[in-house]
Amino acid sequence: MIVGKNILIRQLELGDEEYLYKWWNDGDIMAHAALPFGTLQSKESIRRNILKEIESSNMFLERKRFIICTKEDMKPIGEINYLDWSARNQKCELGIKICETIEQGKGYGKDALYHFIDYLFRFLNLNKIELTTMVDNKRAQSLYKKLGFKEIGISRQGYFDSRIGDFQDVMYMDLLKADWLIEKNKL
Repeated sequence: MIVGKNILIRQLELGDEEYLYKWWNDGDIMAHAALPFGTLQSKESIRRNILKEIESSNMFLERKRFIICTKEDMKPIGEINYLDWSARNQKCELGIKICETIEQGKGYGKDALYHFIDYLFRFLNLNKIELTTMVDNKRAQSLYKKLGFKEIGISRQGYFDSRIGDFQDVMYMDLLKADWLIEKNKL
């Protein structure tokens, strides 16, 4: 488990399909990812994917999803993951969502990101963490910048945005290990 100030980050377990099904199929929660209808995934499909990840004996997967819980009562409030992990290039992409809307704005996202980023650099021996965000997701961009991420470019019309039925720009950001080692001591 990854222990933060007010959160715990744990691996997926059977039963988490209940939370993910609820969160991923809620258009309000998924709107920031330009999915106003949610992901339209079945609970069984989500359960099977969780089972595949749990049953894998490979400690270092290309993609790994975790659940963010409040430290106080272990209540699941969101998810965090890495994907496209490359041992050769020492990098991966990061994703996070605080899905319980009543828990947003309480600092859980920053707490989870801080400790997860540190885990990724130390445990996966990364040199770089990348992420993408819709250009209109200013709240997320502000948090990423506070943690040391830098904007590295915009992909013009890089994502189909179901909210408006048109293509929108996507911002690319990254964080280098050398920058993290300096930044984490300031936070």
